[in-house]
Amino acid sequence: MITATLVVIAIVIVLLFKNQTKLHEEKTRVQGVALTRALSGAEYSQLVPQTGQHSLVRSLVNAQGNENFAYAVVVNVSGEKLYETTSAGSITPTATMPTEPYSWFGEHNVISPGDGREIREFFAPVMKDGHLAGFIRAGYYNQQATIMSNQISSLGLMALPIFLLTTLSYFLIRRETRPLGQLSKRMEEAMLSYGVQLSTPGPAHDINLADFIQRFDQFMQLVQSRVNKLDNESLASRTGAHLITYKQEKAESALNAIPDAVLVIDDACIPTFANAKLEPILGVSREEIIGRQPQEWCKNKEVLAFLLRFRSSPSAKRSANMEYVSEGNPDQRISVAAYPLFSPRDQTTLFGMLVIFRDISKEYFARQAGVEFVSRVSHELKTPLHILAAYSELLLDHASLTETEEVDAVNAIHGEVERMTGLINNLLNISKMDTGTLQLVRKRVKLHDLMQDAFDSMSNNALGKGIVLELKIPPDLGSVRLDKDLFRIAIDNLLGNAIKYSNPGGKVTVSAQNLDNDQMQISVRDRGIGISPEDCEKIFLKFYRASNSETASRSGHGLGLYLARQIVSLHHGTLTVNSGPGKGSEFIITFKAQPFQLEESQDR
Repeated sequence: MITATLVVIAIVIVLLFKNQTKLHEEKTRVQGVALTRALSGAEYSQLVPQTGQHSLVRSLVNAQGNENFAYAVVVNVSGEKLYETTSAGSITPTATMPTEPYSWFGEHNVISPGDGREIREFFAPVMKDGHLAGFIRAGYYNQQATIMSNQISSLGLMALPIFLLTTLSYFLIRRETRPLGQLSKRMEEAMLSYGVQLSTPGPAHDINLADFIQRFDQFMQLVQSRVNKLDNESLASRTGAHLITYKQEKAESALNAIPDAVLVIDDACIPTFANAKLEPILGVSREEIIGRQPQEWCKNKEVLAFLLRFRSSPSAKRSANMEYVSEGNPDQRISVAAYPLFSPRDQTTLFGMLVIFRDISKEYFARQAGVEFVSRVSHELKTPLHILAAYSELLLDHASLTETEEVDAVNAIHGEVERMTGLINNLLNISKMDTGTLQLVRKRVKLHDLMQDAFDSMSNNALGKGIVLELKIPPDLGSVRLDKDLFRIAIDNLLGNAIKYSNPGGKVTVSAQNLDNDQMQISVRDRGIGISPEDCEKIFLKFYRASNSETASRSGHGLGLYLARQIVSLHHGTLTVNSGPGKGSEFIITFKAQPFQLEESQDR
């Protein structure tokens, strides 16, 4: 009886060790196949990263945590290593990869070149742009499974009653084996719950030791298969979670790089993503937006109505857009565009909406200014044309005119032609600047003479309007290198504006001076109607003119200051303004005078 007991115990140990070894080998195979297939489906740049970047290979290997892991290496079709990660003391053996597509996925056994241990290697292809770029190889050491301490304890608990019971008489064995029958019944019930029928039918109380061992073996196989399935599911879940996290981070990085404000909502209109640029537009932090109903954070009724229209509605499958005026800033206009997000595999499955918020204030005001500009230019051209037509008709009947009347008519025609020529030249210069075809022709210019010429050309205009012109220029002002014709346009525009917006009896002062660090400064100051702080921020915009009655009563087309600032910027200078309503205005040009030595070196 003792010998039989020992045999039974030995059989149980062998079966347990056998099943443990089988489970260990199957787990290694599942992890190896899962790792190589997951990496085979990844992008090439994720497997072979640039310097300073992390590889997806190391991330997934660390996620597995297999103590028998030996190495994971990415090789090209020639077998040269492109990326490698190994466990401590492991050396990647060389191996010949298959050439035929049907054998690109597989496994084989290799020998470690360091210690001669057997390694089970799994491999899969690495694709780049639809072509084979190499293989991913993952190796695991083939180690015999060991029986864990808790399993030894369980084995001892089972073996001890068997050993003790076999020392009793046959009848006591029959009586004491009833718990084994109950245990067998419970195992049978557990297996039936998984749809598995025991192969040794019969009443549980009549079961003998051989039947019990067979049933126990079947039960252990069921347990092992269940554990194996759970391990596979756990590994696949962890691998999938890492891939999903990686892809989500890539998508969020791309959305954060978009220059506009971005909001992503699901089919229930709940935000799932918002970039940092959305906060200043909506005035709400991202923490208050994500995961909450729009009614909780959206203060603008127009935007709220726009978002709610996509809540489980057929309209959610179509793009839509709107514009609204910011409640806190009437000068700010926001464009909102919504685009449906469909599943890449099924274009009928809607994930949600991508909503783009964009500040279009500049574009809006540019369009408005363009419309106003066309109207003003039409008026600016229409008035001179009427005058030209009137005086030309008058000159046709020159026989009835005195010499003085003829001279006045010719002067009037000449003045209107110059006025139209100035407007057209401004438009041409701005067009060249916008297209990048305007080239500077720098020459050595005496700034004193340039300022004096501009002053003299505007004197008659100022005198006719009863405005005093004053020129303050030191005799040692020096020379500079600049485009004389373009810079003259900028100064003429500033002088012309100072005269235009001054009242009769006013005064316009033109001054220039040398500053430190080879800087020069030109100032045009008037005592005219002045400019409000709000308009000071916009007067250098193309086509912009203040909307007050004082400005509207004077002719203009909103191009002079824009052109002047662009010309000064081309000379690497700045044009600024200091003004206030009723206090006059001062426009200041600051630029760097080019040293004589630099001038000589550029001329050679």
